[in-house]
Amino acid sequence: MIKWISKSGTFIQFTIFTIILVSTWFQAFVKPVPPVLTPSDGPLYILLLGWMQNSPTLIVSVALLLIVLQALILFYVYQANGFFKRGNFLPAIILLLSYSWSSTYQTMHAILPAGIFIIIALNSIMEMYGKQDAYHQVFTASISIAIAALFYFPLAFLILMIWFTLITYRISSWHEYAVSIIGFLLPFIYYITLLFWNDKLPAGLHQLTSALFNFILAPGLSAINTIWLSVSTFIMTVTMIAVLNIMNDKLISLRRRSWVLFNFSFTVCIIMLFAGWPMLSANYLFSIPMAFFVTGSVTMIKRKFWFEMLALGYFLLFVSMRVYQVIS
Repeated sequence: MIKWISKSGTFIQFTIFTIILVSTWFQAFVKPVPPVLTPSDGPLYILLLGWMQNSPTLIVSVALLLIVLQALILFYVYQANGFFKRGNFLPAIILLLSYSWSSTYQTMHAILPAGIFIIIALNSIMEMYGKQDAYHQVFTASISIAIAALFYFPLAFLILMIWFTLITYRISSWHEYAVSIIGFLLPFIYYITLLFWNDKLPAGLHQLTSALFNFILAPGLSAINTIWLSVSTFIMTVTMIAVLNIMNDKLISLRRRSWVLFNFSFTVCIIMLFAGWPMLSANYLFSIPMAFFVTGSVTMIKRKFWFEMLALGYFLLFVSMRVYQVIS
């Protein structure tokens, strides 16, 4: 079934995308959930919520719009970088499912607006490969990550992803590293200046450092959350190993670009470690690489039966989770 969806044409896949969107988000509009707030939320997210605080329906609408935008942009990015055949809308469908598994998070949360800038950064890093002087791509990626971090502070650690990728691309010149630091610091300079101007510098810096470095044990999770996150981790790991292994037989450009998503996933693990294991928030960061690895496991690998069964079982788990949440 998964194989058929990936080859069924863009129109049919977009129809499936729309059906999933309506069926999973209908309840969110009937009973709007308040926006998710955490101590790690940045000033841009708080500002965005301030514009919509009196309209729960608007909050859910903007959240869904951001997910659709991410799905469409991610579809374009994977197509533009030559990973999948034209018309393969499966990554967008997987991204939508990943963002829709929990009714509690079917509202605005900081990862949604930040995700747009993360995808822009990933695309810039992928475009960097093979260019003699990739200063423009490095600057775009670093400033996009900084803006994303001003929505959700722990995302500042994604600057490590750029440096890991420079190593993966075997770029040894110091210029790219310097450009990445300059681009990354610019939005934070504006933020710190604004804090100083409003006499909020000590409190703002304390919130920033607390969000970045919060070494605590992983918090307890409910049984349903534990099941979903455990299965998601297993699916992510298996498909990642399989796809990165098959990439060894692809063009070197595709192989190096695919490792950008591994670097991203590895950096998200670092974020979780340093930021106090924000499981339910960080879970959505893995939606971007998972869309790639799951799609790759059912379209790139020749003997894909077990991966199709794995993807189908994951989808059935998603349905079971949503039914349980509706009943309870």
